[in-house]
Amino acid sequence: MAGPSSAEQPFVSVVIPVFNGESTIDECLRCISILNYESDKFEVIVVDDESTDKTVEKIQSYPFKLVKKKHGGYPSTMNAGIKAANGDLILNIDSDTYISKEWLTKIVEEFKDLKVGIAGGYVATAPTSSFWSRLAGFESEDRSDKVKSKYVDFITSTCTVYRKEMFMEAGLFNEELKRGSDEDLTQRAINLGWKVVFRNDALCYHDWDNSLVTYFKKQALNMIYEVKSILQHRELLGGKEEHPASLYIPLFLMFILLLAPVWVVVNALWIPILSFLGLILYHVPQTIRVIRKHKDSTMIFFPLAINVRYIAWLIGLAIGIFRVAKHR
Repeated sequence: MAGPSSAEQPFVSVVIPVFNGESTIDECLRCISILNYESDKFEVIVVDDESTDKTVEKIQSYPFKLVKKKHGGYPSTMNAGIKAANGDLILNIDSDTYISKEWLTKIVEEFKDLKVGIAGGYVATAPTSSFWSRLAGFESEDRSDKVKSKYVDFITSTCTVYRKEMFMEAGLFNEELKRGSDEDLTQRAINLGWKVVFRNDALCYHDWDNSLVTYFKKQALNMIYEVKSILQHRELLGGKEEHPASLYIPLFLMFILLLAPVWVVVNALWIPILSFLGLILYHVPQTIRVIRKHKDSTMIFFPLAINVRYIAWLIGLAIGIFRVAKHR
């Protein structure tokens, strides 16, 4: 499909929220500066969330608008950029994400349909030497590979275009949700009748978490704020196409496994053993798909390593429920 001509291209505001992103912001901005899109048809706004490293110095070497704000977290940083934007379409791109040249042209095509409020593409894993970065990225890609429909019920804010009119109707990102604000916004938009589009031929590369500790912390935070999101949108309990309800199965199995001392006391050691085997077997098909696609032999450890996520989720779930109960 041919892209829109220069005269037809809508004006796009590219918003990059960043906090301590000195290791990735340069490549992110370089990719944006060579987009295959008319230069007078987009603006770039980088919003710095009070970084303490050399992020701002790197930003200032590019001819882009810099907005500085007090540290308030990811959603508030995105909102600051949206408020400063002049475009009818707003591309939010994380500072650790590298966009392909044709990405914007492909995504903008979808907004010819006036009911499309959100559209994004395929998030691939940036080359990395970190096992945990690859595990997080390959697992996310595998879920995206299963999405066959154009219209979806969730899309990440990692690299996504939003119609400004949609924000005016649905509201901005919820600043109380330090994680999962994209899921919350998508659900509000869908509830209002806006379409959400996924283009798997529009490619960007994401630099994932590079250590076990970072991966664990972010997974725990995801679940802490997921509790809050579910209270606002009960329909999320049914899962999403890219985040199916079947993920409750390994979460339940991990809960049973962590009760191993109890099963030993009641002489039912077979229960945690079966739970452990269930956790491994659950991820065998996914492991095979990941190894076949990425030719990465270290992913043979995927069925074991991914269980770190479920431990983090259980801790996050407990903290999330406690926080909700405490404020009631």
